[in-house]
Formats: sequence, C-alpha cells, structure tokens
Amino acid sequence: MSLAHRMLAGAGRASVVAYRVPGQPVLSAVAHGLTRRGELVLAATVDPAIVPEDALVTGEPVDVRMDITKVAPEPDVRIVAASAHLLARLEWLDPLDAELLVGTGEVPELLAGVAAAPGGRLAVLDAPRVLLHDGSGVTPLDYGGILTHHLRGAGSGDLAQDVEAAGFDAVMDVDRLDLASVCDAAEQGWIPAHLLTQKPSAGGCAHTTGRDFVVDVDATGVTVLRYGARLTSVYFVPFSGERTAPADLGANLQHLLGARVAA
Repeated sequence: MSLAHRMLAGAGRASVVAYRVPGQPVLSAVAHGLTRRGELVLAATVDPAIVPEDALVTGEPVDVRMDITKVAPEPDVRIVAASAHLLARLEWLDPLDAELLVGTGEVPELLAGVAAAPGGRLAVLDAPRVLLHDGSGVTPLDYGGILTHHLRGAGSGDLAQDVEAAGFDAVMDVDRLDLASVCDAAEQGWIPAHLLTQKPSAGGCAHTTGRDFVVDVDATGVTVLRYGARLTSVYFVPFSGERTAPADLGANLQHLLGARVAA
C-alpha cells in the first residue's frame, strides 16, 4: 500500500494513452501526483500537433490507461523496482478551473509549475483500482484503500518526491560491505525480513553477478536485491521504528546497516 501510494503521489515515471481515441495518442512526459484530498492529477505541456483536439476537450472525460514505472535509486545500474497500471477516466480542466485548483494549494508544486507553463494543461483522473507489480508479484489495490492511506497521514502531495530524494541521497552513501551483511542476515533469517521473490539468475551482466543492490527505500523499510551466481533474491527489511519522515531515512538506514549513512 505504501509503495502504490508513493507511485501515485509522484514517484516514478508515468505515461498515459487514450486507448479509445483513433491513433491511441500517448503522453509520455507528464507530471503526476495526488492533491491533499487524494485526487489523482497530472500536468503536461501539450502539443496540439501530436495530441488531437478530441483528446483534449475540457469537461469531457476520456478513457485512458496510465502506466507508472519506478526504478531503483542505484546510480550505476537500472533496476525496475515496481510498476503500477490503472484504467481511468481523465478529464482536462478548463484553464480557469485549473488556476483555481492550483490557487488552493491542493496541487503538488511540480504539477503546478508544469500546468502554468506555456501549453500547460491540468487533468484529474478517476480510477477504481490500481494493479501494482513489484517483487512480491501482482497486487490489485482498491483506490479507496490508497485514498484512506493518504488521508491518514501521508502528508502533502510533495511527500513522495521528498522520500525519493532522501532515499537516493542515503543510498549514495551506503557501504557495500554493510549492505552485503544485511543481505546475509536476511538470507540466514538473523533479522526480520520478508522474502519477496527468489528465482534462478538469468540474463544480466557479468559485472552485476555477486552484487547486492538497494531496490527501494520507503518510510517503512528497505527493499534489497541479491544477484547471485545461481539465485536472485529480493527481500524487504523493515526499519525497527515506526513509519518516519523523509529526513529520518538516512538515520534509519544507518541503524539498519550499522554504518555511517548521510541523511
């Protein structure tokens, strides 16, 4: 639930396809997020030469598929940490309505900036559920559950971006020997950890064999991947404390890894 919420709130890269419109136009460069009330919104600068007018009519919902891909915060390899997929009804807001919504402070800062740019547009999406693909498989989630999670204390619409930035900064200073120790402990059952998936190692590059990677950092814990010569394993290791703020991610990793990690 936490991962799906972060992805809808702005973590990852999103694309939207209007699959019922002739030609199935795609918006592949959009900013997305959640308002404080939990509405799923997106902003984009739209080129009418690429996206037809019948897909941009204000006040008339369009059926779309939204795909969000999230990659690991590792700087030297590309690992797809998770993807989220949803079918939704997208409605472009009239410029005045968009300006009024932005003026309430409900819209995350990044989306507000894109919507205010030349050619910028703001849309609201209505989706009944989300399909999350991560290390544990495919999980269908009701949007109402994500909304409840959001309203229970997920914070402002910019929280997901703050968590992603803090997680990336923390991972940059992780000592690889300490990370290997955590993976050893998870593998041997010496620490509380959840095995999300384990399968034979296949593909990849020689320089990644025998290495450990941070797949995701969340306010609740860290997901790690061990790419062995024979087996590839993914573990979720929870932090010892309660859910914490983005500023505490570095300290949480430091405590977990037993190493000095910059916040």
